[in-house]
Amino acid sequence: MAQCIEEKRGNLSFHLGGKAASDGQKWTPNMEAVRATIQFAIATGRLEQR
Repeated sequence: MAQCIEEKRGNLSFHLGGKAASDGQKWTPNMEAVRATIQFAIATGRLEQR
């Protein structure tokens, strides 16, 4: 995951494709980073229900 991203490293929502109003209309998520984030979240248990 760290190899795919350069900004907002602690923001899981952002790396799952979340968009803020300040991102502008043409913003699109980096799908390679989204996939890496999902793999990381699953591997670390961050997507488990508690």
